[in-house]
Amino acid sequence: MKDKKTLYYSIKLGIFAVLAILVFIFRETLIENLKYFIGGLMLLYGIEEIAFEIFYSGKHFHHKDKVYLGTMEIILGVTLLVAPFSFEAVCVIWGTWSIIRESYEIKEVIAEMEFLVPRIISGLESIVVIIFSIELIINQDHHGAMTHMYLLLVELVLTPLIPLLEEILLKRKQKKEQNEDPSE
Repeated sequence: MKDKKTLYYSIKLGIFAVLAILVFIFRETLIENLKYFIGGLMLLYGIEEIAFEIFYSGKHFHHKDKVYLGTMEIILGVTLLVAPFSFEAVCVIWGTWSIIRESYEIKEVIAEMEFLVPRIISGLESIVVIIFSIELIINQDHHGAMTHMYLLLVELVLTPLIPLLEEILLKRKQKKEQNEDPSE
């Protein structure tokens, strides 16, 4: 099961890195079409959250919060894609969505402190995103949206990289424990 998880995070890292490069290249076009970009992104994240739970956990869900978060993201994403929201409204929704996602990340950071360095990086990234999300909600302008776009680039890489790093560290720890235990 652990190898399945490592493969999943490795593939996700590759896909998200390519997505981050595309977002950087087309950032101005994406800002001009923000509701479609963020709506599509929410939809993608939501489907991925639920698919991972099914893929990883099988018949019972490992993280019930992920199913809730994924469902919320799908509903918000579809709503953004079809409803006539203004740029400012999309900024508020994007900022709120980011706060919800990062609050969940902080909850995970606190609950799973086995590997300190990845967790600290994840926690700091979450705090920075929450701060800039509040700023985006207060100032729904091009500059705030572009700043959030740059944060998204970092998040796209860190989202799969941190769990992948944790899986690698976990495998090393388990291998070390097996080498130290002469009874096996």
